[in-house]
Amino acid sequence: MRTEGLRVIAAKEFRDHVRSRRFHILLAIFLIIAVVGLIDGSIQYNQQIEEYNENLAQVSDDEMMPSYFGWKPSILSAFFKMSMLITTVGVVLGCAMGFDLISREKESKSLKILLSHPIYRDEVINGKALGGIAAIALAMAIVLAISFAIILIFGIVPNLDESIRILLFGGLSFLLIFSYFAIALFMSTVAKDSSNALIYTLIIFIILSTLIPSFATNESVMEIVVGEHPEPPGMDKFSAVDIIAVSEPVGDQAEPSEVDLAWEEYGEKADAYWEKRNAFTDAVNLLSPSHNYQEMAMAVTNPQLAVAFQSNSFNDPYDEPPESGLAVLGDLMGELAKNILALFVIPAAFFGLAWIRFMREDIR
Repeated sequence: MRTEGLRVIAAKEFRDHVRSRRFHILLAIFLIIAVVGLIDGSIQYNQQIEEYNENLAQVSDDEMMPSYFGWKPSILSAFFKMSMLITTVGVVLGCAMGFDLISREKESKSLKILLSHPIYRDEVINGKALGGIAAIALAMAIVLAISFAIILIFGIVPNLDESIRILLFGGLSFLLIFSYFAIALFMSTVAKDSSNALIYTLIIFIILSTLIPSFATNESVMEIVVGEHPEPPGMDKFSAVDIIAVSEPVGDQAEPSEVDLAWEEYGEKADAYWEKRNAFTDAVNLLSPSHNYQEMAMAVTNPQLAVAFQSNSFNDPYDEPPESGLAVLGDLMGELAKNILALFVIPAAFFGLAWIRFMREDIR
């Protein structure tokens, strides 16, 4: 592969994207909703920080435990709300940018003319992908720049920890949009025309973002894969002597009754059931880029909620709320490593399929 042809095609595709009305409309919608959300989030943050400081000033360190008021409010809560937007508008942007990259060339017969020039096929597909990636990166850079401007206008100066997490949030959002861009690019190489490519892309989008998460939590599916939830022991199976022995223990060294043993066995079976169920749900949800993005976005922008979900408890697991959200994010990396890996693997897999399909396609 030569680099000259790659640069030319990538630059042309980038210009086509940023000049297209489709890109302008979707980016404008993206920015309007993001701006409104950040303005609302900034107002709420200022109110929360005032209440937090007032409550903190009313008590001394000796009167209250460090975690009494919870975690200090953060402007990242506004970006957490924005992540909901990106899973819809951002995904649509990625799909819209990729579904006709190859199919449009097929319909206009320009692909055959393009390949008649001294240019390799891999330069074409790689150039189109790079042009799309650059346009997506530009869109995210614009959103982040305006986001920083808005919070600064409201007098909110993010510290180093918050600034890094905002940039991480932008990187995760880019990966999500690129995932669906790669899916759309693959469908564009498979379909004969752009309309079919759009339909295929929407079908995959619905499957990955809606059907897979629903499938992973469906009770009927759970009964087939994991089995039925174990039933608690019925008290009618035990004699009155056993029940009395439970209610009136003889001493610390007394032998466990049949009721105790039955409930202990039930607890072990229930724990094993939920462990299998959660493992199956997590494995299936890894196929959904939207789910992986939401898990990571929550950890970056709202680590308190992420810790609660990972520990299956909404009680604060820290004796003292940590000052650094990055420290909490580091603690969560072990649990979220599979989601990070999936955010890279899924777009790489679909781009690889698109590359193979395009390289082997018979263009006439």
